[in-house]
Amino acid sequence: MAVGGVALLNPSIADAAITTASCRIHAVEVSPEGDGTIPAELDFLRDQLQAPEFARYKSFVLLDAKDFKLEVGKPLEHKFKTGHGVNLSLLGGEADKLELHTELTRNGTSLVNMDFSLRSKQIMLIPVRRGDSAVIFAYQCKS
Repeated sequence: MAVGGVALLNPSIADAAITTASCRIHAVEVSPEGDGTIPAELDFLRDQLQAPEFARYKSFVLLDAKDFKLEVGKPLEHKFKTGHGVNLSLLGGEADKLELHTELTRNGTSLVNMDFSLRSKQIMLIPVRRGDSAVIFAYQCKS
């Protein structure tokens, strides 16, 4: 409702806007050599790693994990043991849906640069190929 040129928001709508989020990004090396066993520390990714798009991979190793405490408009960057840099920023969101931007780099080259949406605690995977193997970056955030 507008009053004297000022828009007033219903308090429940104003409270729904997301201004902070916490994210954890795991870097997982996958390769075709192995017995297909998914280690316990990657159990939270079991369904995704057993999906058809990753069926060729039989070895799964957690290489690194980084936490991001995000505020709208304040991008954060972390370097992973893999040599990749991940820049992540919170664009906003409402209720349990987060709007984010990420750029994944290696040796100064941008590999992925995109905006995306995630529901709170949903997991998104970004694979980066390295010969026959790959590093999968697993993004999981909550508001």
